[in-house]
Amino acid sequence: MGFDYDGSWRTFGLRKDFHPAVKLQVEDDITGSVVVPTRCLSGLDPQCQQPSVKFVKNCEYRLFQRPDDAVRRGYDKQTEADFSKPGNFFSNYEPISVAQGRELVEDAIGFDKFTGPMQRLIREFVESGKPSYVVSSAHPRLVNGKPSKNPRYLQIRPDLLDARAVYLAEIGTRLRRRVPLGQPLFTP
Repeated sequence: MGFDYDGSWRTFGLRKDFHPAVKLQVEDDITGSVVVPTRCLSGLDPQCQQPSVKFVKNCEYRLFQRPDDAVRRGYDKQTEADFSKPGNFFSNYEPISVAQGRELVEDAIGFDKFTGPMQRLIREFVESGKPSYVVSSAHPRLVNGKPSKNPRYLQIRPDLLDARAVYLAEIGTRLRRRVPLGQPLFTP
């Protein structure tokens, strides 16, 4: 799915048996790393022919995200889900008042484009009037009357929220490389 040059939606089909790869992000701004000679390691991917490999460890609990596509309501489902959770840190998003939130809800066609979690967040905000304001992924802060080109938020690292995906990635790698459970699994 994507957008054409004129801004209209484009949808492409995939084979029914297609299963996408999932990326487990392990590195961001603050990362510790070490380089190790491959001769000191066992169980590496057989295609790894480098004399040394780099291992990284993320030192952060959150990732500083810049969700450029989230300005299109409903397009960035992950960002909208993240925005709907409590305890977020936002930078360069326009604070929306209860009155503005009510206007968003009353614009049925525009409001329906948001994902369920974002709709729920805005509806609950309008109904309760608390907190004092809310932010929407589709509403970057206005700077000199124009939307900021640098909206960002802190996202809890996905690998910390989805233990199943991390486990499946490790087990899949172990099976592929035939690395027993008792041995360390090196993923440079």
